Amino acid sequence: MAGLRAAGLVGELGRKRGRQLGLGLAFAAALGLLAAGTAFAQSGGSSAAKKGAPPSATPAPKAKVVGSFGNWTLLCGKEEEKAAERCSLVLPLVEKETQKLVFRVILTYGPKNNLVLRVDGPTGVALQRGVEFSPDTQKIYRMPFQTCLPMGCKALLIVQDDMRKELAASKQGSIAVYALNGKAVKTVTALDGFAAGLAALDKRKTGK
Repeated sequence: MAGLRAAGLVGELGRKRGRQLGLGLAFAAALGLLAAGTAFAQSGGSSAAKKGAPPSATPAPKAKVVGSFGNWTLLCGKEEEKAAERCSLVLPLVEKETQKLVFRVILTYGPKNNLVLRVDGPTGVALQRGVEFSPDTQKIYRMPFQTCLPMGCKALLIVQDDMRKELAASKQGSIAVYALNGKAVKTVTALDGFAAGLAALDKRKTGK
C-alpha cells in the first residue's frame, strides 16, 4: 500500500486494447456470480470441489468483450451453457509504473434487477472504513467490504437513481481506501464512456 501513488493510477483500457482482452478473460469466471450482496469468491468452494469431484467434461463458457466505451469494457458470459447471458461494465485501474491492477470498478445487474457497483481493491486496508467512491469528487458514497481474501477485497453498493445520474454526468471519479495506519490511498480516474457503456449494459439486460 505504501508504494502506491495515486497520480500513477490510470484507466488503461482505452489505450491498450491487448491488455483489455486479457483482463476480460481473467474476469470471465466471476461474471455469473456478480450479484447484490454476494462476492464471486464466496461461491468458489463448493462441496463437490472439496470432495475432489472430477472436473466436468464440458469446459466453462468464457466471457467475451462485446463493446468498448472510452475507458470501460462491456463483458458478457454465461455461468452455465444453458444459463442466461449476464453482462458487466468493467473499468480496471492499474499503477502506471508497474502495470499492476490496483482497483477494478464493475457495474452489473443483481438478481432483483438492482444495478450494483462493485469495487475490487487491495488487501492490507482498514476494513471498517470500506471504500469511498465519489463521482466528480463531489458526493462521497461509502461502500462496505463484503469479502476479503488473499487476492483482494471487494466492496458492493446498490446504485440508486440519483447516483446513476451523477455517474452519467461525471467526467471523473475518485476511489479511496485507508491503510491500517489511517492514511488514505486515493486515485482519480476519467469516467469517459460511462453513459454509453451503461446504456449498452441496459440493452443487454433487456435483450434488445
